[in-house]
Amino acid sequence: MIAKVCKELQEKRDVRGNLIILKEQLKEVDGKEEVLQWERQTQSLQSFLSAEDAKIRKNAALALGLIGDEDSVDAIFEAYEKEDRLFVKSSYLTAMLSLDCRKYSGRLHEHYRRLCALVCSEEEKKHIRDEQKAMEELLFRLDGGKRHKFSGYDQESEVILTTNPAYREITARQIKSARPVLIPAGVKVKTPDVRELLAIRTFREMLFLTNANKHVEDTPEQIAKELLESGLLEWIAARHEGEPPFYFRIERKKRMGEDTSDFIHRLARCIEEMSGRKLLNSTEHYEVEIRLNQNKDGTTFPCVKLYTIPMRRFSYRRRAVSTSMHPSVAALLMQLAKPCLREGAQVLDPFCGVGTMLVERDLLVPAGDMYGTDIFGEAITGARENAKAAGMNINYIHRDAFDFTHKYLFDEIVTDMPDRGKKTREEQDRFYGQFFEKAAELLKAGGVMVMYSDENGFVKKHLRLRSDFYLRKEYCIREKEGYYLFIIGFKG
Repeated sequence: MIAKVCKELQEKRDVRGNLIILKEQLKEVDGKEEVLQWERQTQSLQSFLSAEDAKIRKNAALALGLIGDEDSVDAIFEAYEKEDRLFVKSSYLTAMLSLDCRKYSGRLHEHYRRLCALVCSEEEKKHIRDEQKAMEELLFRLDGGKRHKFSGYDQESEVILTTNPAYREITARQIKSARPVLIPAGVKVKTPDVRELLAIRTFREMLFLTNANKHVEDTPEQIAKELLESGLLEWIAARHEGEPPFYFRIERKKRMGEDTSDFIHRLARCIEEMSGRKLLNSTEHYEVEIRLNQNKDGTTFPCVKLYTIPMRRFSYRRRAVSTSMHPSVAALLMQLAKPCLREGAQVLDPFCGVGTMLVERDLLVPAGDMYGTDIFGEAITGARENAKAAGMNINYIHRDAFDFTHKYLFDEIVTDMPDRGKKTREEQDRFYGQFFEKAAELLKAGGVMVMYSDENGFVKKHLRLRSDFYLRKEYCIREKEGYYLFIIGFKG
């Protein structure tokens, strides 16, 4: 197909139609090298950059970019500077994204400055915006993709730490530099020390409150106006090294009957224009997330998440699988279980996954020997990599927990029980019965089980059936889904 299209293009037959076909083919099939060699021999695509038909020029440039023809960069740049049809100009810049055009960096920066100062009619705005976006992406790459460095650690900041709503006080108790306030989403605190918050392991996200109104009329234009007039750009700049532009994205939950993508697109465009393009929307290299939360009265409460802050709390978690627990949840479970954990204990996780529970257990209260088993080989591989990154010596074994034996007994079993999956209730009941039986073989008298499970009924049933286990404590973690943390003692 590609060979036929190239032949017809070389013979200048149905150029517009064949360029469209070629462009689509290059996106979907592996024929780029073939087309590149043909182009270098014939320079057919380059010749179309001076065609009278603007759509031919547009698609020829895009095709040259798709095949990565470095020999064409001069011709593309020259065509860009000569182009008088606005809807075509962004295509040349898109093509240059795939090519080495560093020698034109200075001239491209000049073109961008002119673009930003340009006063145009309403009908021209869309094409100018397309050209600006393509130019911004190109200049970002030419300038080395530099990201801003967060420097606001010692600036007073008002922050929300999102947490499990039922256990907000666990996070609040770890804040010493300021007085936290419990709110529905977690903990709010005005702190002079952001570093202190970064060491806390039990929150999910850190969201910053700016000077923006907490009840903004829910329209793109009004939200953008409020954010910029309240000093969002200055707030971001004060906490970072380097000059604008800053790259942002927008996060907004879908509301009934709303086209969220259109709302976000309009808002992003307004923010870019009102900030003089010192705030630029990007889906790839964003540094700031503008989070839009809905108030009960229908207004919007904006806050900010900064991706420029190095989050090293869970840097050991190099690998995860679909069933992996979020590390902040594991950290919370360990905090709840802390009174029952003993320093130097021998610890087993029979369903360890990628090892998050064991790592968080050891970080909170240093353990002795630690073992983890799992039947999923990929999880065990990930667990070993994560343990190495955490600097921990944990013994991970690719084995069914019910086949595992050990020469000495364990002080603790700490585990996230497997979900039921395709098991019937009867099969899951037998599974829990078998697990309690195995736990009795592996635990020392006086040992403890820290079990996270969504099978409250089966856990309680087998505790009733066995006199050697007893419930010390239970915590409802996710009420809607029925997840509980059980602290279970073993009499032996």
